[in-house]
This record gives sequence, structure tokens and C-alpha cells, in this order.
Amino acid sequence: MEESSILYEVKDRIAYIMLNRPEKMNAFNLEMSAAMRDTWKRFEDDPEAQVAVLTGRGKHFSSGIDLTDEQGEPWQYHEAYPRNGISVFKPIVGAIQGYALGQGYIIAVYGCDITIAADNVMFGFPEGRIGVSLIPPQHTPYMHFKLHLELLLLSWKGGRMVDARRAYEAGIVNKVVPESELMDEAVRWAELLKGIPPLYIKSVKYGLYTGIERKTTRDEREYIDFILPQEVSQDKQEAMRAFLEKREPHFTGK
Repeated sequence: MEESSILYEVKDRIAYIMLNRPEKMNAFNLEMSAAMRDTWKRFEDDPEAQVAVLTGRGKHFSSGIDLTDEQGEPWQYHEAYPRNGISVFKPIVGAIQGYALGQGYIIAVYGCDITIAADNVMFGFPEGRIGVSLIPPQHTPYMHFKLHLELLLLSWKGGRMVDARRAYEAGIVNKVVPESELMDEAVRWAELLKGIPPLYIKSVKYGLYTGIERKTTRDEREYIDFILPQEVSQDKQEAMRAFLEKREPHFTGK
């Protein structure tokens, strides 16, 4: 049986979440994006998990979207992002190593509340080189505006990627450590977060994340939550059949 693209394990109230496509540098295909979406819900609903540590198996955190795989709509890949402050309120610590590119960069930096970087990290956004469609990016106060532009526009070229030192100076990671110490440091931060009341963390995440959410991001989220379920629902099909057959519909709420 094929091993899951996302691994999940809880120890001492810490959920260890691992991207598990090392042969593809943990690139996200449609299956992995959907599995990541489901994993965030599992984590938030898990009574045994208080905080998560997210990392990637192998040498790299993630090289972004898998362009060799069947291509879906952008929103299908975006479902891999944790909905911090919206439906994910438990804290997430990222333990990031090697390449964190494109979608991998967004999840490592924007998707994690605390980001611990190995000293070999390279952040980049290669979408600019190949013209992958993306929602207009939101800028956040904690990142240098000029560096953000450089990263989004030019970091497809190796020499323009953002290394661990520069990422720390720009405020997009919380700490840089040798790769051999990465998981130990991430767990140390997770243990600290376990000592904070969960409702306090929920309030902080709600206030900060909803405060920077762009309308375009909210529109996509509301499409996924409210419009798409209508479009693919059994009730919609039943309504159409009933109309054509000139009878009263029988709805199930599905």
C-alpha cells in the first residue's frame, strides 16, 4: 500500500506533520494538497494535539507545486495552506530545511506561526519565471517591502534566492540553527507554546491573521467553503432533475 504523502503522529501533545514526497523534493501535487487540507482539520480537531511541528522528509522542505503532475486549478493547491485565524487556531511551528520554494515558501513563512530555519535554507518563488497564476500577494508588515518584491519577481534564479541569514534579518523566520539541531529547536519552541492558554492563542491568531487577509484571499476561501459545495452537490443535481421532470425535489442537504 502506498505511503501517505503527509505523515501525522502525536507525541506528548505535539502533532508531528511531515511532507512525505522526498523523491519529488516534497513538491505538491493535487493529492498532496488535498491531504494537507485534511491534515490541518485533523490537527485542529485532535484532542490529543495542542501544537504542531511541520517539516519535510529528506533534504528539502518543499520545492513548491509539482509541475510534472496533472495540473489543477490554483485554489486546489491553495487548500494546502493552513487557515490560520479562520479554522486553524492551534499554533504551528515550522522546521524548515533546504529549499522552500513557491507554495513551500508560503506554507513555511505564512503558514507557520513560528518558523525555525536550518542554516541551509533557501527561500525562492520560481513561479515568476514560468508564469504560474497566483492570487495578488498580500504584503505583511513584518517583511521588508523591497525584499518581498525581489523574492516574488527574481528569486527563481539561484543567486537571487533568500538564504537563512537574510531571511532572519528580514524577519521572516524566528531563528536559524544548524540543520542537525533543527528538530530539537522546533520542539523546544513547541514546548513553550504548550504553556500558553489555548483560548489566548486562538484570540491572537484570529486578530493578527484576519487583520492582514486580503479580499482576494477571502473571496477564494468563501468560494471553496460556500459556492463550490453548491455547484457539486447532489441537491443541485436533484433540483435540476425535478425541474425537468416537473415534480417536487427531494433534498438531502448533500
